[in-house]
Amino acid sequence: MSTFLGPDLRRAAAACDPLTRARHDGRMLLTSGRVSHLPQEVLHGMLTDDGTRALVARAGETCTVRRAALLRELGARDVRAYRASGMNVWVPVRDESAVVNGLRSYGWWVAAGARFRPASDAGVRIGTAGPEPGGAARLASDFAAVLGESEATYGG
Repeated sequence: MSTFLGPDLRRAAAACDPLTRARHDGRMLLTSGRVSHLPQEVLHGMLTDDGTRALVARAGETCTVRRAALLRELGARDVRAYRASGMNVWVPVRDESAVVNGLRSYGWWVAAGARFRPASDAGVRIGTAGPEPGGAARLASDFAAVLGESEATYGG
């Protein structure tokens, strides 16, 4: 579960001020690195709780609906996108920075794909947890507009 729960903690450690980071690192040196029994018990309780499992299942269904809506709307605008499962959609682009910055100007935040792709071509990763299915059309339209702008600007 550290992969599931750890990213937020890693982001917090990376974004904190130097004094807090030094205190955190110092504390970690004093431990064996094992996870205490209290978080393990909490995690076990969550994983075996019917209400929590139902909530996680509902979240999975919501992501599936939102991902399908986004893929459908992007496809309707001739924007290639991929993802059969999970919380993200991958869209190949020529210039990640241009697309990320262009979408930001429309109010969307997407991730440049460089850190997610060890060997594939350039692209951006769009999280599907945020936009409601109705918002997928606006995101797809904005994305198509940004692709047109970035290709014209950067000679794509």
